[in-house]
Amino acid sequence: MTRRMFSLSVVALTTAIALVMAPAGAGAAGPKIAMGPAGVAFYHGKARAKGKPGDVIWVRAVAAPKGARAWKVLYQSKAVSGKPIVVSGLIVAPSAKAPKGGRPVVTWAHGTTGLADACAPSKDSKLNAAIPWLDKYLANGYVVTATDYEGLGTAGLHPYLVGESEGRGVLDIARAARKITAAGASKKVIIFGHSQGGHAALFAGQLAPAYAPDLDVQGVAAAAPAAELKLLLGAAAGVDSYLGYVTMGARGFGAAYPAAQHALSTVFTPQGLKDSDVVNTKCSGDVGTTMVKPAAQVIAKNPLDVPPFPALIDENTPAGVKTASPMLVVQGDADQLVIPSTTDAFVKRACGTGDSLDYKQYPGADHGRVMIDSQADVLSWMADRLAGKPAPTTC
Repeated sequence: MTRRMFSLSVVALTTAIALVMAPAGAGAAGPKIAMGPAGVAFYHGKARAKGKPGDVIWVRAVAAPKGARAWKVLYQSKAVSGKPIVVSGLIVAPSAKAPKGGRPVVTWAHGTTGLADACAPSKDSKLNAAIPWLDKYLANGYVVTATDYEGLGTAGLHPYLVGESEGRGVLDIARAARKITAAGASKKVIIFGHSQGGHAALFAGQLAPAYAPDLDVQGVAAAAPAAELKLLLGAAAGVDSYLGYVTMGARGFGAAYPAAQHALSTVFTPQGLKDSDVVNTKCSGDVGTTMVKPAAQVIAKNPLDVPPFPALIDENTPAGVKTASPMLVVQGDADQLVIPSTTDAFVKRACGTGDSLDYKQYPGADHGRVMIDSQADVLSWMADRLAGKPAPTTC
């Protein structure tokens, strides 16, 4: 579930392109936007006590494809505890003058990269690696936002698979885009994510009416979403090759909830707990490699049997409430990571809440391939929602 899971064509970034971009200063984004420092210091800004979610702390222009502008952005959000925090991410927009009323925003939620600061997608210099389908979005005249999520790059460990944290990050960067004058972003938003990002997208859709009523969410799309946490994490706890995901899930919950942090010593064996510290410095691939051991050497008790994990897993499983916006879920039937039956179960529950949901399955597509096979369908669905066409539903 990494951002490099499948091959994407990368637009050549030349000196000529860099020269047509606005300079890395406040004027590049808007007269009231501060320029952030270069390097690691960019991620170390502080939340403002009187700030609001979506407020921009600072930006820094980065190299973009021809005909586009791009910024790394540090913006304000809110932790599950209610504490104001800063989150980093990327905003990319066509450089041409925005149409009257502004451009629609696609807010992208990325798949698993890890929990450590080094795993933030905005630290990748290649925008197309951080944001799949970027060229398509720009050609369609969309602004694209891509959160890193809380704790990736910025202070603290990333609360992996904590839906409220992810969802707020996804929504607040769309708000931040509206503060950047040069982006020309409107309040119309499409939310889209893959894998962990599918989980984030589904939560953002649920949260939007109450948390971000200033955004007009036109639709929520999720590809192979990690939606049924009880099924996914419970089964993975006994499979050696999946222990990296269990480790990230348990430590991610520990980052958000003090009671979960305290319970880690019950979930892990003493050696497993020590080994799990790899999440503090390494990204998902290295976490997985480190934790591939006989399950009994890592897991003392399945998290599903250790309070408060059962209640927290339920709390962070989407479809607990109706989603106001229409949804699209796409799933490959050969996916060995997010098992198709778990997505089937999510869709059934979501339909039971009264959601408008279109479910598409792709024969032979695995976890990464579904992002290739579904591209035309997802882009068409996005365009139809923004055009105001009635949303199809398979519920």
